[in-house]
Amino acid sequence: MLSVLRFVAFVVVVSALVGFALFVRTGMANPPGPPPQADGIVVLTGGEGRVVSAVELLQAGHGSRLLISGANPDVGLDAVREASGATRSLFACCIDVGQEAANTIGNAEEAARWARGNGFSSLIVVTSDYHMPRAMLELHAAMPSVALTPRAVKGPPPWTDARTARRWVVEFFKYAAVYARESVRLRRA
Repeated sequence: MLSVLRFVAFVVVVSALVGFALFVRTGMANPPGPPPQADGIVVLTGGEGRVVSAVELLQAGHGSRLLISGANPDVGLDAVREASGATRSLFACCIDVGQEAANTIGNAEEAARWARGNGFSSLIVVTSDYHMPRAMLELHAAMPSVALTPRAVKGPPPWTDARTARRWVVEFFKYAAVYARESVRLRRA
């Protein structure tokens, strides 16, 4: 009995390590070259460089509108505009600020409403590399018929320091929980 438990524990640990390695590889990968043209761009706030990267994609013409999802409701729109690096005219014409989302599920719901409201069938998704795998799962669940292209903002890899490693590991377990939830939901559908 003890040898069976050891074997099961070994399989669980190896599976978790392999899963984590694949998660890191997926998070750190960006498709080569510039992103394709999409109807819109959505950026999930909460990490350094995310909003600025999304504005750069908008300025380069990779989408017609940008949603900044999950902006802090206590921060004024002028402060959001200044932090984004967008000009007043670009912000006024082409950038929407969503302030309802408080987490990744909320970001996905907010982005889905925005995409439907604008008639968008393709989006570029901008978030941090460690957050991208889970964000893509949540966004696909909220809008399965919308084509999503990830554009990860690069941060330090998990082996940089203990704080960064912890961020990646915590995000991996959150991803695993969402993956399990979505697998069950799809089997029931």
